[in-house]
Amino acid sequence: MVYLFYRTMNKNGKEGEEQTVDAEDVQDAAARQIMKETFDNNNTNMENQKGTRDLFMETLTKIGCQYELAEEEDDDRIFFAYQGEHFFVNAKNDWKYIQIWDTHWGHVELYDIDEFTRLKKAINGSNLNNSVMTVYTIDEAGSNVDVHCKSIILFIPQIPELENYLRLELNEFFRAHQYVGNEMAKLREQEESVKS
Repeated sequence: MVYLFYRTMNKNGKEGEEQTVDAEDVQDAAARQIMKETFDNNNTNMENQKGTRDLFMETLTKIGCQYELAEEEDDDRIFFAYQGEHFFVNAKNDWKYIQIWDTHWGHVELYDIDEFTRLKKAINGSNLNNSVMTVYTIDEAGSNVDVHCKSIILFIPQIPELENYLRLELNEFFRAHQYVGNEMAKLREQEESVKS
């Protein structure tokens, strides 16, 4: 344990008695003060800022995307198209993050075992090499395996060039599409070369 020693000064400017203070107590007090100031500043700043949902809709408009809001009042989804692809976002004004979804952008037949196996390998590779997460769901009624992408990103006004930041993230979805498609083609070629 570290102790700090210091002398206090009395009202007349003369040295008073020697004091001993635990250094950990000083650090804890300083940390509490910093946290309090940060919390107070964040609360003041948040009161003066747009909410995340409003900021996202404003940014969509700035990048030339039209959007539609979900019909139900408690549904926080925002639907929009970007470069011909349909997305939706979960965004609330009191959240600092948004969830971007691109659903049903690809599919394979459920009972095509070889293609389904390739898809799973390609998705695993995509998740290792891209910033967006790729997943699949099984639609037994339609006998399909559908492919979806999701991203969760910070979305606050302090991010510089917010429009470009959003474009960059949306473009990552197309990279994931391309990666999965290319990997599946490579796997098909490898299997064909083994067979011949």
